[in-house]
Amino acid sequence: MKKTLEKINELVSLGIAKNYAIGGGMGQFYYIEAGTTYDLDIMLQLNVEVELLEPLKEIYAWAKKEKFEENKEHILIEGIPVQFLPAYNELLNEAIDNANEVELFSIKTRIIRAEYLMAIMLQTYRSIDKTRLTKFFEDVDYDVQLFSQILNKFNLKAKFDEFKEKYL
Repeated sequence: MKKTLEKINELVSLGIAKNYAIGGGMGQFYYIEAGTTYDLDIMLQLNVEVELLEPLKEIYAWAKKEKFEENKEHILIEGIPVQFLPAYNELLNEAIDNANEVELFSIKTRIIRAEYLMAIMLQTYRSIDKTRLTKFFEDVDYDVQLFSQILNKFNLKAKFDEFKEKYL
């Protein structure tokens, strides 16, 4: 994982990505025991005006130059399947901008804050998100005021109220 994080940081230092943060299951592992996940989700802000059909073109060109293998939607970086996801909405952009800077395996990296991960789970609202979100409310000491601000800003209050009624 250490070498994988070093390579991901390289994307920013080379100017291919403007910024990034770890999200998805691995991001959630930082806060809770999230269950099973087999890949590393990297949420990206790209430096280039992206083509609608090929937003990750430069990422894949970099991976090819580095001789990293592709496997479906993943790039195997130092043996770890990594899925790069461009920030496709304002919530993800703000989540990346406000990510926590942490050290994992002696490497500085960025992980999406718990409050934003929770809002993203509400927005995507898959079965796995509902399960993990319940765990967040049980186990994570999160900033209630920040979470409330995020819900209001991104029109997720009604969905949160529905979630609370069903699961909390």
